[in-house]
Amino acid sequence: MNKEGALASSFLFIRFEWLVLLGLSLSFLLMVQPFFLLGGLHPFDHQRSIEIVFLSISFLFLVPFISLRKVPFLFWVMGALSMLSAFLGSAGVAGWAQETRFLLWAVLLLIFPFSWAFVATQNKKIISVIFFVGLSLYFIYVIFGTYLLLGQGVVDPAFVISGFANINHAAGFLVLGFFMLPGIESCLSDYRRVVLPFSTLVGGGLFLFVLIIMARGSFLSGLAVAMFLVFFCKGRARKKYSMRLLMYAAIGTALYFLFYFDSSFLRVEENYIASLYRDTGRIALFREGIQGWFESPLLGNGPLSFSQLSSVPEAHPHNILIASLYEYGALVTIIAVYLLIKAATVYLRAGYVADQSMLHIVGGSTIVCFLSYAQVSGLTMIAPSMLLLALAVGFAFENVVSERPRPDFLTNFSGKRAVGAFMIVLAFFSSSIFYYQVSTENISGAPRFWLQGKL
Repeated sequence: MNKEGALASSFLFIRFEWLVLLGLSLSFLLMVQPFFLLGGLHPFDHQRSIEIVFLSISFLFLVPFISLRKVPFLFWVMGALSMLSAFLGSAGVAGWAQETRFLLWAVLLLIFPFSWAFVATQNKKIISVIFFVGLSLYFIYVIFGTYLLLGQGVVDPAFVISGFANINHAAGFLVLGFFMLPGIESCLSDYRRVVLPFSTLVGGGLFLFVLIIMARGSFLSGLAVAMFLVFFCKGRARKKYSMRLLMYAAIGTALYFLFYFDSSFLRVEENYIASLYRDTGRIALFREGIQGWFESPLLGNGPLSFSQLSSVPEAHPHNILIASLYEYGALVTIIAVYLLIKAATVYLRAGYVADQSMLHIVGGSTIVCFLSYAQVSGLTMIAPSMLLLALAVGFAFENVVSERPRPDFLTNFSGKRAVGAFMIVLAFFSSSIFYYQVSTENISGAPRFWLQGKL
């Protein structure tokens, strides 16, 4: 046995896909629970730090055992072009923090369906329990915090943001969790009597928080998911999934009216309802992004280049398509859109060939929610939302990859790939540290009950 084979055999009792999925779940739990937040660390940076560790470890676990010959050619082209954009970009070394993050997420999202499909059923239940506990504790924590904040005279819809940097970041996460929860319930069907009553209350709470924030992206993505369910889904699973969502929405709406008729909440209600139809600067961001793209249409201006503009108050254009055009150019954007269309075709074909399962529909709905919400936000920058997207990709494409042979993670080790993965992770760490050092971002914290000195 050669050295590479000997190293591989030393991991015979380790299921790499299980470790990555476990890391995904634990990272999610840590990110959404503010009581893990270190003193003096901003919630956004807290989530980024956990994401860096998770992405790095997962990448090092999986990539040395993956046959690169099976990676689609267009992924190589997109990766090479994006690296060229970063090399020529105006942000310099700091831009590589986003570029390497982009590469790590692209690779891991490609691998996640295999990780989810071939992991043992019992391990899927453990992962689902961790996600369910995370969403449940978030619900309990926010309700408890709301009670304390209102009792101290702090009245602001921002109390639902928990460990997020602002209400827009929280809104994207909440609506994704709302659409994901029935799938997590499905994975825990053996414990239905225990899980179902409380998950119904949690789902209603998530919808309540979405209504309180009143973010336009939430309603846009909800409409997109509704159209997806009507035109592209079928069978009993669609009906069951729709009924669960309607149940959540009914409970959340009932709870919302309890807040609405509270005199203290009425003082801020008008401003947040008005935000649904008031321009909050998005049009100016879109216009600036499109105009800037024309200056470098093929390769863009480089990752993080939009954040250097002094003419706009935000660090990104709040539209994933415009952001891609501005920072990476038309070539990368066209390839990315083509790959998304190709993946959607594979997903829909699989759904119509076989009976659509609950997880298949939940995964597709959550991906649609993510993509539609990202048209009016910087959702890709929110680490917990990316973790939910990763699990959704596993849900959506499980029945596609399960028909193929299971990748052999134990005999395909390559020392060259291990060195390459380590170099990419090292570049990710180094550029991220440099980015934090040069960043002058100053985000003011909204009311959080655990940060109020008197509480």
